[in-house]
Amino acid sequence: MLIACANVANLLLARASLRHREIALRLSIGASRMRLVRQLLTESLLLSLIGGGSGSLVAFWAFASFTRLAVSHLPKGLPALALNVRPDPFVFAYAFGLTLITGIAFGLIPAFESTRVDLNTALKDEGGRARGSGRFLRSTLVGAQVAVCMILLLATGLLLRALYHAQTVNPGFEMKNLASGFFNLLDQGYDQNRATLLMGRLRERIASLPGVIEVAQAECAPLSHDFSVGNFTVPGRQEKVSIEYNHVSPKYFSLLGIPILLGRGFRPGETHDAPGVIVTQSTAQRLWPGENPLAKTLREDSGREDSVIGVAKDAQVSHLGESTTTYLYFPAGPEDNVRTYLLVRYTGDFTATAKGIRNAVQSLDPEMPVNVSKLEDYLEKWRAPSRIVAALSGALGSLALLLASIGVYGTVSYSVSRSTHDIGIRMALGAGGRDVMKLVLWQAIRPVLIGGILGVAVCAAVSQVFASMLFGLSTHDPIAFIFVPAFLVFVTLVAGYLPARRATKVDPIVALRYE
Repeated sequence: MLIACANVANLLLARASLRHREIALRLSIGASRMRLVRQLLTESLLLSLIGGGSGSLVAFWAFASFTRLAVSHLPKGLPALALNVRPDPFVFAYAFGLTLITGIAFGLIPAFESTRVDLNTALKDEGGRARGSGRFLRSTLVGAQVAVCMILLLATGLLLRALYHAQTVNPGFEMKNLASGFFNLLDQGYDQNRATLLMGRLRERIASLPGVIEVAQAECAPLSHDFSVGNFTVPGRQEKVSIEYNHVSPKYFSLLGIPILLGRGFRPGETHDAPGVIVTQSTAQRLWPGENPLAKTLREDSGREDSVIGVAKDAQVSHLGESTTTYLYFPAGPEDNVRTYLLVRYTGDFTATAKGIRNAVQSLDPEMPVNVSKLEDYLEKWRAPSRIVAALSGALGSLALLLASIGVYGTVSYSVSRSTHDIGIRMALGAGGRDVMKLVLWQAIRPVLIGGILGVAVCAAVSQVFASMLFGLSTHDPIAFIFVPAFLVFVTLVAGYLPARRATKVDPIVALRYE
């Protein structure tokens, strides 16, 4: 909206500069400045109301379709969304108020600027050439358009880079041919003993299914948006450390392909009563830098001390794009059976495996709800928000680029048309077409460079807003911050080339007579 309003303000400035002799005549015969300001403001408000009304109608007509499209691309398993997108009086009032505010705000600048004239000079100026102050204001508006456009394009570039990274990232563990099923037995009325008995029999039946290679159990499945966090202290230190943790069965690491780098994994029969824990590689380096982490201890808030028995390789099991999260593993015990994930490695067809898992559950408890999904599907819950926001940002960025290009083209074209006499003088004194081209393009590119630099600076300052969607990507990604400004400068040069090329075709004799 800011880009469009700056564009309209620039056009109104250009139009007013063509009427400055008319305005001077009105002032000279007694019209007050405020009377002329009201007249020009009425014209800008009329444009604003026509544009706002047309835009509102299109928005109301199209928004329901856009909403359905966005909701249809949300990942499976999310709760159904019921959105009321029908316009109401509050929406109409908001649109009308916004239209009035923008019409007044961006109409006042050209109105005050065009009525600030020197009557003696304006009445003698037959050519109506633009004054330097108007040219400066137009360049300022172009720079503002480019700055806002740069912010949108950089946001789009960062999100698209993050989306590509999310589609190709290696999370550090195996995800293919893995199925996941979540069980909340507490909600089904099971106590700990009944849940332990059921899960033991269920693991046996699933393990005997054709094509099933291995079965493991975990409190939190990898990338499932399921987290457990606790506070721990390292003996000898005062500060507490917030650490994410997971309760897993012994086969968890082999099933996911996460190697144990030091020490050992959990043995069958180890439960919560065993004091051993496994930490990730980055956690060991963060808590005990330069030391052997084996046999080091962590103290829980309850006072219990846990000893490190192994170090697992870093993996993005908690947050996509973050493999260095402070993380540790406890051995799963009977109390974990009331709420747990079953992870199954299989060969062959997923549909057949999922059906076999459901049948195994139904044979033990016909009332038990079960949802079996591919472990790869959890990635979609991380990718989908980035994909939707990247698509929206890309559409807005493309529209911003189009509007900014139109603004640059209009400003350069107007500048060339108002400078025909000056260009003719330069060419009559020996300037070549290339010299005129350089001059016009430099005048076009200067506000673009200034606005682009401001846009890059602002985007670099606020890019932390996108940090949660930039999976494994820096908020100051060099590729985005180099390619996007270069692309915008290129588009600007193309937008300014056509009027600049027209300037080189000026006949000096005709130009010297031009008024």
